[in-house]
Amino acid sequence: MTKTYTTPEKDRNSTENLSKKSVLIIEDMNEMRLMLRSMMLSLGYTNIEVEASGQSALKRIAAKHFDIILSDYNLGGRINGQQVLEIARKNNILAHTTIFIMITADTGYDSVVSAIEHHPDSYMVKPFTPATLYRRLSRIKLQKSIFSEVDEHRSNLDFEAMESKAKAIMAQHPQYISLCLKAIGESLLSRKDYKAAKIHYMRVLKNNQETSWAHFGVAQADLCLDQPLSAVKSLERTISISRHFLPAYDELANAQEKLNNLKAAQKAILASLEITPRSLARTKRLGKISVKLKDWQTAEQAYSRVIRLTRDTQHEKIEFYYDHLKCLIALQENEEPTPQTTEKLQRSLTRLRMLGKDDPVVVSNSFRVEVQQHLHRERKNDAIKSWKQWKQLILSGKASSMTHQQELTLKKRLGLF
Repeated sequence: MTKTYTTPEKDRNSTENLSKKSVLIIEDMNEMRLMLRSMMLSLGYTNIEVEASGQSALKRIAAKHFDIILSDYNLGGRINGQQVLEIARKNNILAHTTIFIMITADTGYDSVVSAIEHHPDSYMVKPFTPATLYRRLSRIKLQKSIFSEVDEHRSNLDFEAMESKAKAIMAQHPQYISLCLKAIGESLLSRKDYKAAKIHYMRVLKNNQETSWAHFGVAQADLCLDQPLSAVKSLERTISISRHFLPAYDELANAQEKLNNLKAAQKAILASLEITPRSLARTKRLGKISVKLKDWQTAEQAYSRVIRLTRDTQHEKIEFYYDHLKCLIALQENEEPTPQTTEKLQRSLTRLRMLGKDDPVVVSNSFRVEVQQHLHRERKNDAIKSWKQWKQLILSGKASSMTHQQELTLKKRLGLF
């Protein structure tokens, strides 16, 4: 039988029916899952669900509302706790009313969480007691209650009312001044009042030059005002204050691209990937920028990582293999072919053909690349063998046909006349 933890504060707050509150525990270690579940039961919560991976947790969050989510930071699999939070917030499947607490063994997490865009409502460093968890939940509930109208106005896109409420809270609860000032800036940017937003953030910085989110706000306003050079300075300042402020790297790349400085944009994305090496969006962006630069080595590495991140998932796409093959072909054309490059090319071709086996265009494209590579490596017999196999698939309708002229040109290259 689970012992119920009680405090005087809990007795006074007995009107809250905790048994009706839904709780999700995301933890890959069974022992820790059991311990967290026992803790929540001791605090009076009974509607508790558990997930062992970030991927499965996201599916559950999308399907059901949870009042409280406790997530370990280091989860097994491709997605960690921070990514669960970021994806859930960006996809609008996590309600503003949900309490999200990150659990970590890293005492340095506070320097990370203060800088990132999507931060949890709180975090707790292992080990902790039920009493500590109870106090933390009580504090977050109070803050959520105070900011409930701000969150409601944000959800309804009523940014003027959101700003008005934030100002009222700031007057009544000065301890929340930073959160209120951030909400006011968000309101101004959302209403496209960029000049007022910049002035607002500059006033914040006048009181504290080390406020990274205010430097970031100035940069956002400058980008919208078509002042990318000024934005670059603010974004570099943001990053110098808070290395983990990931949106600053993304916006820095945007600003550098506007300035047509692709090398600098590539550098910004590379720096962000040092912090989030499993970020699919940033890895794809690195590939695209590197292709524009004709930096085929970096582009190939980027798309190779994209393939690793998405393989056997719903995010795996045929175009990733086209992009990867393009980079490998460029490498072979510009450098001496290596066994490693050849092996990578064959693996990508094999996977592309498997994924697109029901698409005649994909099948033909894969054979076209294969024949060209055999010819490039002066392996005419292998090229002819591939062409004959391709031709049979064309005749059977499993591969798309080519024009008469295209076929004549290919046969001449193969020496079949």
